[in-house]
Amino acid sequence: MKSDYLRVSTKVKEAVEQKLPVVAIDTAAIYLGLKNDPDFLEVMGGTVGKGGTKPDYALITEETEKIIVQNGAVPASMAVIDGVIHVGLNREKRRFLAENCDSLKRITRRDLPVALTMKWNGVLTISATMMVATMAEIQVVVGMGIGGVSEKHSENLDVSCDLIEMVQNNLVVVTSGVNPGVNPAKSMEYLETHGVPVIGFRDDKFCTGWRGEKYHGVQIKIDEPTDIAEVHAVKRSLDITSSMLVIKSLDEDVKPECIDAVAGGEKMIEVLKDNATLGAWIASAISMDLDPNIRSKNTKTFSRKKEEKSMSFEVWLFAVKGFAQNYDVAQLIYNNLPESEKERLRQEYEDTVK
Repeated sequence: MKSDYLRVSTKVKEAVEQKLPVVAIDTAAIYLGLKNDPDFLEVMGGTVGKGGTKPDYALITEETEKIIVQNGAVPASMAVIDGVIHVGLNREKRRFLAENCDSLKRITRRDLPVALTMKWNGVLTISATMMVATMAEIQVVVGMGIGGVSEKHSENLDVSCDLIEMVQNNLVVVTSGVNPGVNPAKSMEYLETHGVPVIGFRDDKFCTGWRGEKYHGVQIKIDEPTDIAEVHAVKRSLDITSSMLVIKSLDEDVKPECIDAVAGGEKMIEVLKDNATLGAWIASAISMDLDPNIRSKNTKTFSRKKEEKSMSFEVWLFAVKGFAQNYDVAQLIYNNLPESEKERLRQEYEDTVK
């Protein structure tokens, strides 16, 4: 049984049961993303681990989780420890992974059964994270980048199992694009051929600073997290099996000199915070159980089935009214409004969820 191999933290389990927003995190990108991979270094033209220095991987994970919490969702970092999948890592487990990063296995969807049988310690790639997220009933995954069709595909026929899992699963995956060593155009074509929507968040292109042609287009641009959540809801209503790749493009090129251990760690925190913020927004919108059949296009409010639990007022302020980037700030702004405006918003809220 799956439960024999899966340990979900109390916080994550309660959040899923209460239909609160939960975001899974790609841990392989954090703990193994800055290691001395020859292919990675060849593509990037840089060096990693200069002077034996390493980033604080536990801190990177903690900072990513913190931004998810600040934006109203529950983080679910994942790892295999002693042959058991842990969903929701506490500080002790994050520190254990950081202290043993040199011996950690990089676990893909292919490796997961072996990892559990052989009692490995390891971190999960996008593909394995998606598999475990589905087991734990989590609908949003965030990471740095996604694997794809290799630059050397004509020689080795290498296609990342991240893409295979995108085709077979039904989640929302938020990244900054594709990983170094991957051909962006061929990867996007693979996803299109297999019916996987690739969505640019507030941009119709994404940057790959490690390539000659730095910017690559996407066919769909969506500006609002609630719209992304609604597309996800419609897909599930139609029983369309495939995930959605949402790209939050980098604001600037990732240059080879940034892939030094310390500078790279700082850049990783910056990128992951952006992606985690967007992931939390989307998860929050999904948690409202939007009814895709009834929608007011003008007021941007959503009707719900009466038997469903109403969205919280804070979620409504944050996600529907766009008051702020997290619930706490939305509530603070509301508390400082004139009483007449508070009453108007309260009435609008009640009309929306009843």
